[in-house]
Amino acid sequence: MMQSMPGSNWMPFNNILYIGDEARDCIEIIEKFNNRLLEIEQMYSGWFNRRHSKNRLAKHDRLQYHIHYHFEGGIAVFKFRNEEELPEDIRKECLMACRNVAADQLFNIS
Repeated sequence: MMQSMPGSNWMPFNNILYIGDEARDCIEIIEKFNNRLLEIEQMYSGWFNRRHSKNRLAKHDRLQYHIHYHFEGGIAVFKFRNEEELPEDIRKECLMACRNVAADQLFNIS
């Protein structure tokens, strides 16, 4: 079972997830965050469906194409690729999703 994140001194950061040192825990947290990103993509489906994807195999743009991760020392940091391409409201939703996942971890909410 995954332990709660240590302390809340990094909570001011909107783009950090505590993932722990176990691969299973890492996958669980990233999947939870990715599911929230999928919900955001569905909320803004009109915007994504109107855009052509840089991925030639995809029919339309996807939120995942605008995000990348950096993993180090038990945390995952997500950043936006070409941040200016995503509308501000979508970026804000992503940051809120990250904070919500981090808060769930803090309070051990499944």
